Amino acid sequence: MPIRGNPGLTRRAFIERGAALGGTALLAGCQPPTASAPTAPAPARGDPQSDEWNRTLEAARREGSVNLYGGMGPDNRAALVAPFERAYPGIKVNGTFGAGRDLVVRISSERTAGKNIADVLIGPGASGIIPLKPIGALLPIVPTLMLPEVTDTSNWLDNHFWFLDAEEPYTTLGYVGIVQASITVNHDVVDPKQFTSMWDLTDPKWKGKMCASDVRAAGAGSVQTRYWYTHPQLGPPFMEKLFGEMDITLSTDGRQLIDWIALGRFPIGVLINSVDIIPAQEQGLPLTLLPGDQAKEGAPIGVSGGTANLVEGRQNPNAAKIYMNWLLSRDGQMSWQREVKQNSLRVDIPKDGIPAYTLPKPGVKYVNTATESYGVLSGTVITDLLNRVLPS
Repeated sequence: MPIRGNPGLTRRAFIERGAALGGTALLAGCQPPTASAPTAPAPARGDPQSDEWNRTLEAARREGSVNLYGGMGPDNRAALVAPFERAYPGIKVNGTFGAGRDLVVRISSERTAGKNIADVLIGPGASGIIPLKPIGALLPIVPTLMLPEVTDTSNWLDNHFWFLDAEEPYTTLGYVGIVQASITVNHDVVDPKQFTSMWDLTDPKWKGKMCASDVRAAGAGSVQTRYWYTHPQLGPPFMEKLFGEMDITLSTDGRQLIDWIALGRFPIGVLINSVDIIPAQEQGLPLTLLPGDQAKEGAPIGVSGGTANLVEGRQNPNAAKIYMNWLLSRDGQMSWQREVKQNSLRVDIPKDGIPAYTLPKPGVKYVNTATESYGVLSGTVITDLLNRVLPS
């Protein structure tokens, strides 16, 4: 059973290579080299009728609860709480929901205070690995996977698990795969079809007419900017022109960005979170999110908050194991898709209701720039570039 971690360079090697190449030649073949795979658990150990599973479930019910830290929004709560409690009566989900960067800070602060509360962390990817893994806050996931339908990697895209770690032990598993879009327009003002290259954003006619997520803060746009930075046809020259010459207005407030685009104040939005766009579209606002692959430079795949982590020092270790297996099961992933409307990397479930432009196309090998190897670029060379070129 192939279990593949992040196929990529170590953090230090990636940054050093990026500095040497100016970020313009890191995507040779659009696929970094493949890392070695950890030892897979034997399929039989995940039999739900096995003594081990039954003992774990009984112990989880004695614990009575699982402490879950998850992403913002009622859709996350709807996907992650009640469906599990229905599937496993007697195990209550104590949910704490917030922005991924805030949850990471909270876990770090709790560990410093000697209060390890979280059992399971949902949402942060590289932004969680980089600060939490070195301090021992995250545990390996593979030993907790018990259900055969979870450990059978033929149920997952490209027949492997999508770990985000640069190296073993693998602690952060992506279960969502979305082809990332970068451009949103007010289609009452701007024709979406005119954008066939990312360079089209640098046309002088758009100067002062664009807003964007401020990617110097972890969150929306990070995956796309890592792709830009390392793309041989984009790289630092594109980013320097876009952010340094186009008079683009930045914000970390997703709702504010949506309002600006919908009202036509800035008819083009860049790097806007699709989680904010889709509800606005459902309300009838004139917003079109361009498919990521509409641009000739292509688009990366990202996890968009769909990651699973086990937190060290768990108060409810058995309940955490049961929860992790449920989340990655067919039922758990269907619950996520139904409520959050994000594509699961499980290929054995229907994709009804998922925006077609976010679905990976068969036969296309996408660069996963949500991984740790790429993630380190966001807090280093990309932030440095933006600070250098943005007007003070």
